[in-house]
Amino acid sequence: EDVFSTYLYDGTGATQTITNGIDLAGEGGMTWIKLRNSASNNELYDTERGATYSICTNTTNAAITRTTSLTSFNSNGFTLGSGTNVNANNYTAASWTWRKVPKFFDVVEYNSTSGNTTNFGSAGATVDHNLGSVPGCIMVKCTDTGATNWKVYHRGLNGGTNPEQYEIELNQTGAQANSANSWNDTAPTSTQFTLGASGDVNNGSRSYIA
Repeated sequence: EDVFSTYLYDGTGATQTITNGIDLAGEGGMTWIKLRNSASNNELYDTERGATYSICTNTTNAAITRTTSLTSFNSNGFTLGSGTNVNANNYTAASWTWRKVPKFFDVVEYNSTSGNTTNFGSAGATVDHNLGSVPGCIMVKCTDTGATNWKVYHRGLNGGTNPEQYEIELNQTGAQANSANSWNDTAPTSTQFTLGASGDVNNGSRSYIA
């Protein structure tokens, strides 16, 4: 309970603090927010990019700054502004929060200057992570360019046989696809994951969050 939280709350239209027991300020992590009774976007906020910096799992849009959304990460949760995307008055919301901790969850931002990539922009590039175990699932989204899909690796794809040869897209409804474009047909390790040639995950002039 100190590394993951599902927390339901009522929107107020005014600043409110959500206390879910997760130390985001000190340890880092990610919060996913969705209004439950509104056709709104699924909004993600993480400590690598910083508060107010939103990205939506159901769209291909680039990340945007929302100054009145999730306004701070706290030692026991997070604070919301008055933004209707996360805190609309008379609406209910669900939040899911993951804390960064080895062998459970990590957040990695990578680009040409992040210092955690090798051969970035070329098929076979690698990205370092701090999970300390082989990832069971990896979700990647380009943050600075729109019209790019969310690419997902999961160890259960293709029934668990060579799942690194497959991908799904979080924002689409299609079935799994056999493609080397996202993961270069290379299984992740306890320290790195490998990128294919797709610009959705590996364009040398773009930034990404995983």
